[in-house]
Amino acid sequence: MKNARPVLELPQKVARISPRLSIAGGDNRHFDDPRWQLAQRIAASESIGRSKLLADFLLYIVDRHIRDLTDEITEQQIGVLVFGRAEGYDSNEDNIVRSYARNLRKRIDEYFATEGREETLLLQIPRGGYTPIFSSAVKDSSTVGFEECAVSSQETASGKVEIVDSPLLAPVEPSSSGTISSHASIGPRRIRFTMLLCLLAGILLGMAAMFFSRVGPVISQRETASHALWAQMFGDDRDTFVVPSDVGLVIMQRLIQRPLPLGTYVNGSYLTKASTESAPNSAEVLKLGSRRFTNVVDLEFVTHLAQLKEVVPERMKVRYARDLRMEDLRTSNAIFIGSDESNPWVELFRPQLHFTFRFDSDPDKPSGFVNLYPRAGEPAIYSTAGHQERTFGIIAYLPNLNNNGHVLIVAGLNTAGTEAAASFLLNPSLMAPTLQRAKTAHGGLQSFELLVRADDFATNASAPSLVLERIGLPQAR
Repeated sequence: MKNARPVLELPQKVARISPRLSIAGGDNRHFDDPRWQLAQRIAASESIGRSKLLADFLLYIVDRHIRDLTDEITEQQIGVLVFGRAEGYDSNEDNIVRSYARNLRKRIDEYFATEGREETLLLQIPRGGYTPIFSSAVKDSSTVGFEECAVSSQETASGKVEIVDSPLLAPVEPSSSGTISSHASIGPRRIRFTMLLCLLAGILLGMAAMFFSRVGPVISQRETASHALWAQMFGDDRDTFVVPSDVGLVIMQRLIQRPLPLGTYVNGSYLTKASTESAPNSAEVLKLGSRRFTNVVDLEFVTHLAQLKEVVPERMKVRYARDLRMEDLRTSNAIFIGSDESNPWVELFRPQLHFTFRFDSDPDKPSGFVNLYPRAGEPAIYSTAGHQERTFGIIAYLPNLNNNGHVLIVAGLNTAGTEAAASFLLNPSLMAPTLQRAKTAHGGLQSFELLVRADDFATNASAPSLVLERIGLPQAR
């Protein structure tokens, strides 16, 4: 998103050559290699298994590393053989390999923190390159000056400690010169002392495991709830269109003092002279309406979305609101940033909303989020009238037009309001209670809608707080 492109599209691909096919047709001797077996387990895990491209990426670099073909572990080669890019493509313009590498590193860390926590072999992809590094999961105890003490982590977790394969217990043999080596000359007292240290280390590890097993579920519940939402919004089975606000449109509407309906926006007729012929400086107003402006808050939000571990990069598409098409909303997911004043597509989903944005050019009539179905004690409208330092935003999770995908609306009364809504949405701790209540028996999510509030300091939002929550779509009244 650092490049000033309103639409981010992936370049045209050539047929992708699966590294699994190239491996299957090559040297099979390393199939029994522990490094290859580890890579296979990671590729099939929950962390990576949903993305075939991530799995292909991992297996490709591990295969080349084991076969000592490190000259093929380059960004260009990976781009061509894994991601189907044309020979000689410009990796400065197309950074798909770097983007997937960041995601792959996160997924590998996630694997070793969850499914692979009992692995005895570790795999890392250091930043700045793509060649994997393998290392033992046993911690080095060189701080006490002796060989490693291998502690069974499985036994430690259950409260027992077992020292296995300790070289300290091996027979003492003379060196080729007939003298006893310094390592072999360790006396029984030193051996007992070292074993005691290993025993103590095992007990401490067991206590730590018990502690984290108690505090872990609190964290994992929040992360699991957040994952449930983002896994619905991003997947490898359909595209997800992220649509920032059209700031040029907002400025134009404020100048001509009337909102533009979606139909006028989609067919482009709002850019004709008829739209502004009665307005002063109509030519300049038309220029504003035709320019592609958005704001930094939207761009920062898009950047955060792109870094989510659930994102499948080739399926996430950033589209300027003016370039979106109705068909995109029938079979795909969508995330709309901004109210229907800045993102007219939101108008399509008004019948499913509890809170809708209303702008009124009359200063005596406050603009704000209208509470369409107020409950006892709730105001009919949430606005900044009389409280200029306060702002509001909404988060709405709804079905798409064909009810086979999902739509997320993140909108505010102003830029600070949108920032508050985005900040709330990206915070797993804040979102967890709502996501737990919206969870269905099958593990999916019901539609929900949140109204959040924050203090507005010079268009910057403070920490957001929840005002109202609605679970499910509005009921006909």
